[in-house]
Amino acid sequence: MDLVSGYLLIVVVLLTIGIALMLGNYKINNLKLLIISIIIFALSFLDINLAVYFKNNLTLVLDYLNYFFIILGLSQFMVLIYYLKNSAGHLKSSVSAMLAIFFISVFILSSQSNLGSLLDCLLFSLIILVCLCLSYQVSKLLIHAKREYPVVIGEYICLSSILIFIFGLTYYSTLNLDYSMFTSFLILTPTYKLVYVIIGMVVILIMGLLYNDKQLKGGN
Repeated sequence: MDLVSGYLLIVVVLLTIGIALMLGNYKINNLKLLIISIIIFALSFLDINLAVYFKNNLTLVLDYLNYFFIILGLSQFMVLIYYLKNSAGHLKSSVSAMLAIFFISVFILSSQSNLGSLLDCLLFSLIILVCLCLSYQVSKLLIHAKREYPVVIGEYICLSSILIFIFGLTYYSTLNLDYSMFTSFLILTPTYKLVYVIIGMVVILIMGLLYNDKQLKGGN
């Protein structure tokens, strides 16, 4: 698997889990879940095949993948903020935004990967199908957790956004990495970029704690 295909796999899993957790707000029976999963599976398969078909027309995108990951991480975080503020009345909008981010990400990354055969496209689509079904089943347990369910979703998407944001900061370093000299994570990115990542994580953590405290006071 080439580097971009590896990124595609990770991003697909992260975004699929996020979508499944948001769908956990709905009480969907197994039949509806299967129908939704099959629809997303079919659309993902079509999306990947279209990306592979237009691959030659999108070669310039590879030079800007670092910006794509940064924008992706920020976009996901913006959807999270909207979801937390409007989860009661605008849940469909949040899910729709996540689905849009998902399909755009799959298309762009697939177009820059070495995916070429129908078997590869089918495999990635099946991963999406299985991941969506399993994650939704897990969401049924998380709903009964002591922490409010929107907070659980917020924590997951925050971590997912941070990881994708790190992909953007480290993309070129990872691309040009000499794996024969690999000794530690620190060579993946300059120190000053790691500092930015740590600062961002602290800010997001503080925001999460403030939001959680606000929810607890509201409940009391």
